[in-house]
Amino acid sequence: MKAIVNGGDSGAASSPGVAGSNGCPSPGRMRAFVDAFREARWLNAERVRGYSRLLCACYLALFFAWLVFRPGGVWATLQPVGGDFPPYYSASSLALRGDPAAVYDRAKLSAAEKATLGAKSPGFQRFEYPPMFLTVILPLAILPYSAALIVWSLVGLAAYLSMVRRIVPGRDTLWVALAFPGALLTILDGQNGLITAALFGGGLLLLERRPWVAGALFGLLCYKPQFGLLLPLVLLATRQWRAIAGAALVVAAFAGLSAALFGMQTWRGFLAIVPVTTHEMLEQGDIGFGKIQSIFGAARLWGASVRASYLMQAAVSIPAACAVLWVWLKPGGFPVKAAALAAGTLLITPYFLDYDSVLLAVPIAWLSWDAMRSGFLPWEKSILFLVWFFPMFARILSLFASLTLMPLVLALLMFDIIRRAAIWNPPVSVSQD
Repeated sequence: MKAIVNGGDSGAASSPGVAGSNGCPSPGRMRAFVDAFREARWLNAERVRGYSRLLCACYLALFFAWLVFRPGGVWATLQPVGGDFPPYYSASSLALRGDPAAVYDRAKLSAAEKATLGAKSPGFQRFEYPPMFLTVILPLAILPYSAALIVWSLVGLAAYLSMVRRIVPGRDTLWVALAFPGALLTILDGQNGLITAALFGGGLLLLERRPWVAGALFGLLCYKPQFGLLLPLVLLATRQWRAIAGAALVVAAFAGLSAALFGMQTWRGFLAIVPVTTHEMLEQGDIGFGKIQSIFGAARLWGASVRASYLMQAAVSIPAACAVLWVWLKPGGFPVKAAALAAGTLLITPYFLDYDSVLLAVPIAWLSWDAMRSGFLPWEKSILFLVWFFPMFARILSLFASLTLMPLVLALLMFDIIRRAAIWNPPVSVSQD
């Protein structure tokens, strides 16, 4: 009855739910459309639970269909799943055979990769990690290739799920974490993003209660130095001396262990390829600029020079780092600080590949946990849903439409974090007379 207003037929034109006479949506319909995303009441616990389980079922069904109907059937090698895994397995094989320095020799590593996969080899792939990471993957070549890939994926998945579950306790958390497209992308590529996210998130979880252990977990991230750019800055600014000491000790021990196991020649080989790898993969784009989800990668994809791309990255990285420091130095809840550090880390690094988007699970989990206790801000549910779902399309948009939109998604996430930090009020203590 409310749709009927004075004026006979004119009521249809002015009805909140009907388009106007000129064919444009009425103001009422536009307000309803905006409110649907502003409040996102449709994104309730029941739908999150149901859609996450449905998405997991789709992943599983597609994987088994591919496994059964591909050439060679279930007994064939798992390629192209785990496309970035061959250099891990080949490096492990070379190290176990007593020639660890060969992982930084292109000819020897290429030969090992071809020996591993034969005709199914996707071509030469570099091993660009420091020798510390070689100690992590050393046992892989004990197993057959496909078994090693499965174990690698399951170990990373278990660590990642355990981390997310500790941030957001609850029976539905595992389904949401499993369905997260960022995790799927990492598994499909056979990458180490699940372990990286587990270490980063685990360090944040323990920072307040067990800073030495938190520092040790941060120190283990030294195999991915591009994700450690903000950590020392934040730890120093907040005087987390025990965490800093724990991280320094673990990095030193990790480096010493790798030198003892593989010799200094391996370290010299790594140091020799660092500038070459940086130039070829980051600046020249051998890996494909479409896979690099940073401002730098977007600028190179659009034809900007290396110098201009670095300047554009700096123009984003410096304000992002300042924003993260502001959140950490301002009185506020730890979940928002943790989310800021994780989101800012992805925003400031020039070398952020699409499979690294699994790290977004850390800020999503912390912000969701904080919002479930204190209430969601306007637009916050929609922002978190966008950040959660966007890795599904990030690579497609970059490779086929030359649209690297991840920096915009990260900027939107950082805006939400800053907004939540700005309105934080300390708990009111009631004095006892």
